[in-house]
Amino acid sequence: MRIGFDVAKVFGPRDGIASYTTSLLGVLADRAEKGDGFSLHLYAPDVEVEPADWERTLGRLPDSAVRHPGRHPEQDDLDLFHTTSFTDTGFFDGPVLFTVHDLTFLTHPEYHRPVNRAHCLRSTLRAVWQDAMLAVDSQATADEVRRWFQLPAERMQVVYPAPSPAFVGLEGEELAAAKRRLGDRFGIGGPFVLSVGTLEPRKNVARLIEAYSELEPDLQGSTPLVLVGDGGWKQQDVFVADWPESVRRLGRVDERDLVALYNLASVVAYPSLVEGFGLPVVEAMACGTPVLTSNVSSLVEVGGDAAVCVDPLDVSAIRRGLESLLRDGSLRRRCREAGFRHAARFSWQRAADQVIALYGEMARAAD
Repeated sequence: MRIGFDVAKVFGPRDGIASYTTSLLGVLADRAEKGDGFSLHLYAPDVEVEPADWERTLGRLPDSAVRHPGRHPEQDDLDLFHTTSFTDTGFFDGPVLFTVHDLTFLTHPEYHRPVNRAHCLRSTLRAVWQDAMLAVDSQATADEVRRWFQLPAERMQVVYPAPSPAFVGLEGEELAAAKRRLGDRFGIGGPFVLSVGTLEPRKNVARLIEAYSELEPDLQGSTPLVLVGDGGWKQQDVFVADWPESVRRLGRVDERDLVALYNLASVVAYPSLVEGFGLPVVEAMACGTPVLTSNVSSLVEVGGDAAVCVDPLDVSAIRRGLESLLRDGSLRRRCREAGFRHAARFSWQRAADQVIALYGEMARAAD
């Protein structure tokens, strides 16, 4: 099978979809190199990318992942085309595997720029009209797709994202080195609550800060709230919060620093208002850190029984959840142990198995 794979997103900002695309592509390229019955052909449709950028961004992939800079998928003899980034696939006449990360552009349009809403809706409608197979990030998203587009279950497959293999629990000298690194780079030396995600209204950071500000003074004084992530659309709605002095904003950090932060945090707080998946939840669990998250959308599914789930609209509930996790050592230990087990359900190898199986089914159906 000759598989066209859309890599346009990896040349843009390093957001969640870019991370998803990069992680899945790396595993698929390795599997193609080992002879899993398909060849991988990489395209960046409708995006102008210099050849040097292709090599710089994708240079670690094996040569079996054939780069096609400047070419369009319909110029080549492909068996199917796979996009993970809401690309409008109207240019391709063959079978399409189209990834739907979420439907927030429909269910919560207030969290998207108008141009982004229009693009995501147009490309998703095109995929539906093309009879594309949809890979969705969670069962919650699959249920929403069925409600909005009346698609049968056989048109969809849940393919869970996963943490990078770098997200593991550190011990011994590795943990000590991580602690020194955080001290040297950020001046962080003790316990803290960690929030990871773009600073935008959907991530509910303003309510998290409000809940944190209502903690008892001894907890605030001993346990800073550390925010990691770029500023996003309408970030000013987050910054209007009256931040206590113990709230620290680090901005974007690299993967090594993020692994260290997850490992040394007392709690990861992710009370998002809506998600298609919620990768920081399982990244934290894979590192052995207790998680507080929301009892809505995919987050119940992704957190499972290993997270403390609260109503994200209820500031008092968020505060109580934080307080319980910070004060109750036995609860933290239970969440840590359950989190390791739960995070093991998610792996890019398993996701690649599902995707490769879909490639085969789609190619056979097209014969």
